[in-house]
Amino acid sequence: MDNTIFMQLPIWQKNHIEVCVEKELFKGKKVLEVGGSTPYEITQALEVESWTAIDPVFKQDLEPYHNYRLLKRSVLDFGEEDEFDFIFATNSFEHINGFDKGIENMYRILKKGGLLSALLGPIWSCYKGNHSWYRTKENEMVDFNNIKLPPWAHLIYSQEEMKEILLENYSHEIAQDISRWIFNTDFLNRLFYDDYRQIVFSSKFEILEFRDWHTSKFPSNDLQTFLENKYNKRNFSTVSIKMLLKKSN
Repeated sequence: MDNTIFMQLPIWQKNHIEVCVEKELFKGKKVLEVGGSTPYEITQALEVESWTAIDPVFKQDLEPYHNYRLLKRSVLDFGEEDEFDFIFATNSFEHINGFDKGIENMYRILKKGGLLSALLGPIWSCYKGNHSWYRTKENEMVDFNNIKLPPWAHLIYSQEEMKEILLENYSHEIAQDISRWIFNTDFLNRLFYDDYRQIVFSSKFEILEFRDWHTSKFPSNDLQTFLENKYNKRNFSTVSIKMLLKKSN
């Protein structure tokens, strides 16, 4: 593929596409993109048979353009059974409330032998799983990569405690908005690594790949014990997951 086409993509999507290209997962396939919308010209360069992107945050359906569709739909109840050869999802699974139902439906709408490739993160259980995404009135972005918070703060502190910590570096309005967003937005499903693993490995999919994607960051022994006792979970180190699943039956 012409590298200049890649320039318009976020690095995480570019990396995911490159991995899928190496495995020849796009060419000649009916592709369903779950969450987000890869630009039309890139889908054509990937030589797909067709590309359908679904996301409930789209304002509306767009008129089909050749073999390309954008639909305001949720993967929880998208109904085109046995339609797709390949499902492609980049940093969207962490936003699906009802992820277990979503996995069941993705299995249903894949053709036999079809594949699902997903990259997701940061996971709620990791050190920056707060997934903060806030634009100030000055148009500055405060996100999970630059926010001034201690690692795992969203798992350690309450919403009010979080606001007090944020007040050390931000205005009252920003601290209140961010703390409220982290704990109350329905933009996140707040699933832990252990939850994703349990849901995926309990599904009908054949697991071809389920692994860490970014470098893990481990809590101290004391913090690990604290988090395990508080949440009855074990993995607080995995930042993001790469999975490749197959519908074998």
